[in-house]
Amino acid sequence: MVSIITAITMNMSTDSGYGILRLMQAFDSLFPAGAFTMSNGMETYTQKNIVKDRKSLSEYLESYLYAMRTNDLAFAAGAASGHDISELDEICNASKIPYELREGSRKLCVRFIKTLMQTDEYEQLKKYMGMIQTGQCSGHYCIAAGLLIADTGADIRTGLQMFCYSQLSSLVNHAVKLVPLRQGDGQAALADIARHIPEAAEYSLSVETDDLGISGSGFDLRSMQHEKLYSRIYIS
Repeated sequence: MVSIITAITMNMSTDSGYGILRLMQAFDSLFPAGAFTMSNGMETYTQKNIVKDRKSLSEYLESYLYAMRTNDLAFAAGAASGHDISELDEICNASKIPYELREGSRKLCVRFIKTLMQTDEYEQLKKYMGMIQTGQCSGHYCIAAGLLIADTGADIRTGLQMFCYSQLSSLVNHAVKLVPLRQGDGQAALADIARHIPEAAEYSLSVETDDLGISGSGFDLRSMQHEKLYSRIYIS
């Protein structure tokens, strides 16, 4: 199995190295798009003592990655591969049943694109923003991420792996703060799941339109419960 770092290094010699670096910047946890405000249901999992240690975090990440293959990762793969954006956006919007996840994804998408447009020219992202502004599309972060991969000219598989890693890393950071966990335990859990990211990215490229958005009902339920938590830190 090729590691993420190895894949990036290999592709920087064949692709535009600058394209890979642009993805690293955009998918970095410090990129000011607002992702740090959303736990994607993790806050509910920790409050219910479901995620409480390294073992339970690893189990959570394994399940989350499994669901990602036909959800956000698959939508990103479709966008990066040139699939019809209007169709992808419509299905993505319908598949995000929890209100906060749906609205959070839309707000994150707009901030993500606006910030990127200040740094460089991204034709497909610019077109997507226009479709959002005219009401033709709702706008979702995972689709914008896929379009960014296409705009940079980076290897699609490498870009999807980087996007996936970014999402999982964010969840780990939330869990470390919420449980709380030792940083070492969080990184160990992230290293465990990272081994499976290349396979998940590859799978996402083969997902048929009819299978987009399947699975993940448990995560949806926890996200809905998050809306009614007595006290909370994150907006989703």
